[in-house]
Amino acid sequence: MHADLKPLEFNAIRRLLERLSATPYGADAARGLEPAPDIEVARRMQRAVDVARLLLDAGRRPPLGALPDIRAALRQAATVGASLSGQALFNLQEVMAGCARLAGALQQDAAIFPGRLDDLQPPTALVERLNRTLVGAGSLRDDANEALAALFVERRQLREEAEAVVRKRMQRADVSELFENVEKVSWQNERTVVVVRVAEAERIKGVRRGSALGGRDVAIEPMEAVPVNNRLEAVMGRIGTEQQRLFRDITAQVRTHVDALQAMIAALTWIDLALAAGRLSQAMNAHAPRLTDSAEVELNEAYHPLLLVQFADGTGPQPVPLSVRLDDRDRLLVITGPNTGGKTVALKTLGLLVAMAYCGLHIPAERDCIVGRYARLIVDVGDHQSLHHHLSTFAGHVEVLKRVLNEADGHTLVLLDELGTGTDPEEGAALAMAVLDELGARGVQGVVNTHLSPLKDYAADREGVRNASMHFDAETMRPTYELRIGVPGKSLGLIIAEQNGLPATLVAGARKHLQRLATTGHG
Repeated sequence: MHADLKPLEFNAIRRLLERLSATPYGADAARGLEPAPDIEVARRMQRAVDVARLLLDAGRRPPLGALPDIRAALRQAATVGASLSGQALFNLQEVMAGCARLAGALQQDAAIFPGRLDDLQPPTALVERLNRTLVGAGSLRDDANEALAALFVERRQLREEAEAVVRKRMQRADVSELFENVEKVSWQNERTVVVVRVAEAERIKGVRRGSALGGRDVAIEPMEAVPVNNRLEAVMGRIGTEQQRLFRDITAQVRTHVDALQAMIAALTWIDLALAAGRLSQAMNAHAPRLTDSAEVELNEAYHPLLLVQFADGTGPQPVPLSVRLDDRDRLLVITGPNTGGKTVALKTLGLLVAMAYCGLHIPAERDCIVGRYARLIVDVGDHQSLHHHLSTFAGHVEVLKRVLNEADGHTLVLLDELGTGTDPEEGAALAMAVLDELGARGVQGVVNTHLSPLKDYAADREGVRNASMHFDAETMRPTYELRIGVPGKSLGLIIAEQNGLPATLVAGARKHLQRLATTGHG
């Protein structure tokens, strides 16, 4: 389904899922979440969320912690001749271990969890290779292969020889008093040195290798140690060469498993996103709607999810649930009522929950809700005035209406806020009726909000169109935000103006003008 997500503030749902994700893979998937192109895809994701919710409700917590992001490393490894760093290989090892743990924990759910658990299992040969060659945070083991093991044996022998040479020099009678309290031979850059005061440096024949203690001491490589240190330096070079060769060789093995590793990451992403969606479902006490093949939607006791979050955070009042149904018999709903009554929230609630359902997400509503097969969700909410594009509010709405008329058909759900506003009320009402006529003739389903009184009569007289209103409590003179189907509403502009601080004398004058207009039919 192609959906207009921006006016529904769908990014807020993405951010909630991102925060509930455990890995960078799930977080990225949450940030890019889109309604499925087809209801079958939505059903597959919904089944994954269903299982995730069952696991979480049972108190199970699959072992899915923070894992490093290896996607760039896999792209690099796919290039012939590439060499991954020790850190990149260590990250790969960590992710494979995490996937293996997760697959093991979910194995008993393999029959019902549509999360590609087979794909989640890392390549055994690669796991064994990395376990055999890596140690710590990306360093190669000294015995990673026979050649490296032999070189490290030679390195150890040369270090012992180099230390013996320097220790012998330190014990010579001409300088022994300089090293009376020195127990260990010093090293700088894999070369043995002695450290003496600058004033005593001339007593040691050798090569200066640096200074210490703010320049008061100097490190000198005795001439006797230069040959063995040179041999040690050569061995270290050979060790580095062999390590780089080994990194390239391991990377080549990674390359042979890139497809399997990418499938592993895809499965990990799928499961992480499903678990995040399960956590969101828990937090909202949400349920899976029934996804049907008919063009229909039925929401019972449905809440706007973002208002629920605000209520839970203590930053907003308790929201009022919404119940609404659209189908082949009742295709269009015309909602009237005061500006502050919640018409736009009702419109956004319907659109947002349909979009969530097409993402496979549970929705905060009763269990028996239905979301049917729609190809498009077109939404027009907000003021379209644009100085940049030289558009008035009305012209902006007209642009949206042109798009609606170009795209809408019997598989489209249309949500239009303040249809017909921004121009002369009579012309606006006439235009709105013509638009509704055309939508009805095409079999389009949708909800429109309006202040225009003629649309109430239109909805009452047209087959397939129903009136609805946001209830206003006559005793408290406050909106209840309750949607009432079959009952047209009143705008109550003067009451709201008085409640919001306009002088009572001014409002009284407005009521006199209103009575005169009702009597004469003109100003």
